[in-house]
Amino acid sequence: MATERISQKGVLKVRAMVIRDGTPGISLAVGSRLVGEWTDSRAKTLAIAEDCKVKVLDAAGEMLYLFSAPGKTISAELVSDKEVAISFEL
Repeated sequence: MATERISQKGVLKVRAMVIRDGTPGISLAVGSRLVGEWTDSRAKTLAIAEDCKVKVLDAAGEMLYLFSAPGKTISAELVSDKEVAISFEL
């Protein structure tokens, strides 16, 4: 018996912002659910790479981190210089 795989879609939001403990850092959310955050005072802005990954940049524009969404990336949107939304499908 063959099982049909049901695809799931989601949006990963990456933000360079003040996180819950009041310090500057990176926040990751899928939909309205927070999935991770950490303090990093060096993270200032975000950008989208050609392959729809998210680049976290310092004040000089140097890359600190590179994020990708799980599964297949459908699109990436630069909401602001501090927020990127990546649509993906599992």
